[in-house]
Parts: sequence; structure tokens; C-alpha cells
Amino acid sequence: MKKLPAENLSFVEIGGVGEMIYRAVRFPEYIPDYDDDGEIIKPIFTGLHAPESGTDYSLTGQELLVSLCNLYCKLNNPESTESISDAVWDWCRNNIHPYNIDNLYEMLESEKFAHITFMDIIEKDATFSINRFIKDLCNLGTVFELYFALYSLKYYGDIYYARNLYYEGRLRDSLSFLERYRQYVDDKEYKTHILENYNGHIFQVIDMFPDFRMRLKLDKKTGKVMYGADIQSVFDICWYTFSRMVADVAPPIDPDLRYEESQGTVLSCLCCGEFFVRRSSRQLYCDNPNCQAERNRKNRRASYARKKAAEAEN
Repeated sequence: MKKLPAENLSFVEIGGVGEMIYRAVRFPEYIPDYDDDGEIIKPIFTGLHAPESGTDYSLTGQELLVSLCNLYCKLNNPESTESISDAVWDWCRNNIHPYNIDNLYEMLESEKFAHITFMDIIEKDATFSINRFIKDLCNLGTVFELYFALYSLKYYGDIYYARNLYYEGRLRDSLSFLERYRQYVDDKEYKTHILENYNGHIFQVIDMFPDFRMRLKLDKKTGKVMYGADIQSVFDICWYTFSRMVADVAPPIDPDLRYEESQGTVLSCLCCGEFFVRRSSRQLYCDNPNCQAERNRKNRRASYARKKAAEAEN
């Protein structure tokens, strides 16, 4: 997939050309703690174990979106008993720092030993509330669930996600916009009525998007001043990525999108149900080894069935 060599997100990148590349900050470790507002996550670093900063080419906006939406689905499952603080802590350790990205990046890049010179400031600016993270996570996750249900129904003909959209979650109840169609038991009738109001539901999705903050920035690589997106959190990155997905929706060329969908599309794994970024035009399973094993078993069973059918014909 084409990647744009840009540190700042301009209108062109948001419009949907290629994948987004963004600044990233990573800390060696984190520790859960408490303050007056409740549970917090604090970064841990020393002179010898410094935070990393730079333009991240290894993790795309789509992958961040998928990762956070899967985290939301896992934690919001009504039957989930996993520690919320531990899950957030683990996500930060395995991805990138979630907040104050541009500010921390600028500070860390200002001089060679900035993590020592500005240690107290960096630690303070990088500390964040778990409640804030969960609120941002739920805002993103609930809207993405609605969009994915609508998209799956319209372009795949798959009504499963629409019928199961509403549930009482552990963190937050999901959106109930499609509950009025529950009266239609027949799947074809159910799909027809939702498609009749599809544009209205897409407007509901759009209305829940946050305002995008844009400001003048200096691109240090080119020396040019540009009007770019103000990226301060991973959720900003995900909302920009999500907005591009919504803006790029177009009628399918082939009705069988399971085999004609372009690479880079966010799909739901046929085995585990988690979201993943498709890497080839025929990929239907995520990279989880268990899911790949199930895919191989299914392919072997299908191959055996075809072989037996061919033998029977002969």
C-alpha cells in the first residue's frame, strides 16, 4: 500500500490518497497509579532508557484504528472481566503513546538529551487518565460499530452486524439506531428497509465525528508552511483514518466483494470476529495463528470435498 512521506496530515492525506504516516512517541515502560481524578498511567524512563520519537512507518492509521476498535470490543463485552487499567497499560506498551503526541515529539526532538533536560515536564505531559482513554475509546468504538454494520449490510449483504448492533455493554451501551428494524423478521425485508434509510444513517455516523482541528505547521523536512491536522492523540489519528474510510465509500464494481475488495480494507475475521486490515484481495482471516489454522483446516476440508465430488462424477 502506498504510504505518504509526510509528518503532517494535510487536506490531501485526509482526502484519502494512500495511508497516513504520523509522528509517534514510545516510552520504555508504564506504571498504573492514582491521583485525585482516579486511575492514571505514568510513563517510566531514565537517562539510559529514553523514550523513542520519530515518524512511524511501521504502524499505519488503519492498524491503529483496528487495534483500538478490537480493544473496545473486548472491554465492552458484557461478559468481560479483564482489568481495564491492565488492558490500557498493555495497549500502550505494545503500540504508541496515546496522548500529547505532537507536543512530546517536539520536546524530545528539540535536543539530544531532551529526555533528561525536560524529564519532569515530559513525565507530567505524558501521564494520562484511564477514564479519559476509555471515554475516547468508547466514542470511537460505538461509531465504528454502527458504520461497520451499515457498510457490511450494503456492500456485503451481511445483516449479522446490523441485527446484533445494539447490546448493553460493560463500558457503554452500543448505539440503538437500527433497533426500529427489529420488527422485520425476514432478512430480505430487514435489509430493504435499512437500505431505504441508508443515507440517513450515514448522516448519523457523520454527525458523531468530532471536529477536526487544523492549523498552520512548518514541515521541517521541506521548510514549507502548510495547513495541517493537529495531531495530539492516537484517537485523532484514528478519527482521521476513519473519516477517510467513510469518504471513500463507493458502489462496488463486483457484487462479490469478498473477493474483489481492495487491499487495506478493514474486515472482520471469519474465525474470531476481530477487526483486521486486509493485506490481499482474498484475505478473509486475520493473522492470528489459531485463525490461520482454522483457515487451513477449512481449505483442506473443501479440497477433500471437491476431490470426492470429482471421483463420484467419474
